[in-house]
Amino acid sequence: MSPIREFAVSRPLLFVIALAVLDAAIGLPLVAIFNLTGQDILPLRLIIPAIQSIFILWLIWYLGWTKKSGLTGSVQNVHLLWLPTLAAFAPVLFYGTVEISWGWITFYAAALLFTGISEEGFARGVAIPALMRYGKWGALLISAAIFSAGHVTNIFFQEFDLLGWVDKFSATFGFAVLYGAVFLRTGNLWPLILLHALHDFSYLTSGTAGPFVVEAIDIRLHMALSVIYAAYGVYILMGAKVDIEMTGTAAGVEVVSRE
Repeated sequence: MSPIREFAVSRPLLFVIALAVLDAAIGLPLVAIFNLTGQDILPLRLIIPAIQSIFILWLIWYLGWTKKSGLTGSVQNVHLLWLPTLAAFAPVLFYGTVEISWGWITFYAAALLFTGISEEGFARGVAIPALMRYGKWGALLISAAIFSAGHVTNIFFQEFDLLGWVDKFSATFGFAVLYGAVFLRTGNLWPLILLHALHDFSYLTSGTAGPFVVEAIDIRLHMALSVIYAAYGVYILMGAKVDIEMTGTAAGVEVVSRE
């Protein structure tokens, strides 16, 4: 067993926290270099998630967790994807769209796809399997908390007041509970990667978030959606037995519905 995998198995919480810090730290040298040289940091929105995606995919391969992380294997319980799919279009449904040039659409489509790969790869593909020692609820809630805390790096690109930070953390936590539960029930990461990218792209093109914001989504609506996402995640996980094998050379996900 490799030292990194032994660390992941023997000290799962410490492993996930260390990985979260390392993953966030990947972009810090680039931010520092761009600031010191007086360059616009906007390209880092693409560069940093691309590097993080390469790193997390390499780590999954190195650990031998491609199946356990949901990169291979079939998609089970496909019907449970209905809410993440609907959530991906929520900003557009409520607020419409804004005018954005094709150049920016291409840029952000690529950047957000890498974001989907890096964030889902870490928070669902690595963190949840590693944390299954604490049971499905421990894995879900701890990984969601770490995922929310990891979004503090948004301070490099955006400014938030106190209420804005509360909204940010509640939104990312509810999102993570929803996606974590769906991952545990479907056993496959690819639908969530695509939906994650689409979710972020929807906020961008609706003018409710990002550099093209016209009118931020009403904070009361945003928090209500966060509660709905978390509640649905808890609901669909309550009636299922989930087991992710963490020992030996086998790596698999077994999801058995009790509904």
